[in-house]
Amino acid sequence: MKNEVWGIVLASGLSSRMGTPKMLLPYQQKSLVRHVIEKSLNSVLDGLVVVINPKVMGLCKEVSIPGVKEVIKNNDSHLGMSTSIKAGLHSLPQQVEAAVILLGDQPEIYEHSINKVVETYLLNHKPSIVQSVFLNNEKGHPVLFNRKLFPHLLKIDGDSGGKSVVQKFTREVVYAEMNEMNIPDVDTLEDYQRLIKEEEV
Repeated sequence: MKNEVWGIVLASGLSSRMGTPKMLLPYQQKSLVRHVIEKSLNSVLDGLVVVINPKVMGLCKEVSIPGVKEVIKNNDSHLGMSTSIKAGLHSLPQQVEAAVILLGDQPEIYEHSINKVVETYLLNHKPSIVQSVFLNNEKGHPVLFNRKLFPHLLKIDGDSGGKSVVQKFTREVVYAEMNEMNIPDVDTLEDYQRLIKEEEV
């Protein structure tokens, strides 16, 4: 059986800085999260799960599209991003040997960025972590974790995400060179207005 690399889309944030459920905001005739899901499905990933906040009306329906293996409802999303990572990891089948963490509020992500992370993993003898590195040496998502680090990810808490695990195993990180600027998150109304402004140009 093939050892698989799956993606986990984190889409269960409370959008507290936005003031409205940001995953469903429109951009280029689709919701923000739909962009991330479709790019992920078109990438080399072997499977995809999406973690959502079940309190957001319409979000479950929006992310339940052909190709998504499972939609996980995270009732603890108010406790931070760590709860979504853990929920996603728990849902992965046994044959999955690595997980790529993707952010549902990065609609400008490219398929080739996801592919680059997976290819870097495969070409470098399957390291513990592959992290995207952008121009100006800025590090960001997507980030891949080998299954052997899943136990460490399952111990994180709060809103730190996998950052603490990356820092703990920094010597085992291999970087995927993106040769482009970092993909911005859409966290605030100003971020969203920037995104829409770029769309109009």
